[in-house]
Amino acid sequence: MSLVDTIIALSERWLSDRTFEFVVAPAIADWQYDSEATGMRRARNSAAVVSAFLWGVYEEVVSDPAGLLTFAMIALIPTCYYTMLIIVCAPVGGRPMSYPLSRTELQIALGLAVFILSLTPALVCYWPERAPRRTTADR
Repeated sequence: MSLVDTIIALSERWLSDRTFEFVVAPAIADWQYDSEATGMRRARNSAAVVSAFLWGVYEEVVSDPAGLLTFAMIALIPTCYYTMLIIVCAPVGGRPMSYPLSRTELQIALGLAVFILSLTPALVCYWPERAPRRTTADR
């Protein structure tokens, strides 16, 4: 699976048809037009396709502020779950910690783990699935 195939597959799931056609499709067309490029030029073209996709995701997120609030609330559910799990399983006040990390490093690591574990299910479950795009042969 090439970079463009991956971007198209991700765009079908994450971007509306309008955002794909106006933001991502032109970058893919430029990449395909300059398909003979090698080395640094090919890397720049690939970076342009990835940045166009990321900009399209940004446009989708900021175009619906209420959806962003709903997403944050849905991400808060697993955050509360994992935080409670850590509170219940954490060492009690006076016991010495036998971790190789300092207390601050451990808190940062646990915070990052809770952040990642909370966003992943919210991204997979909440983000609305887009209808498959019709190709020119389907029209």
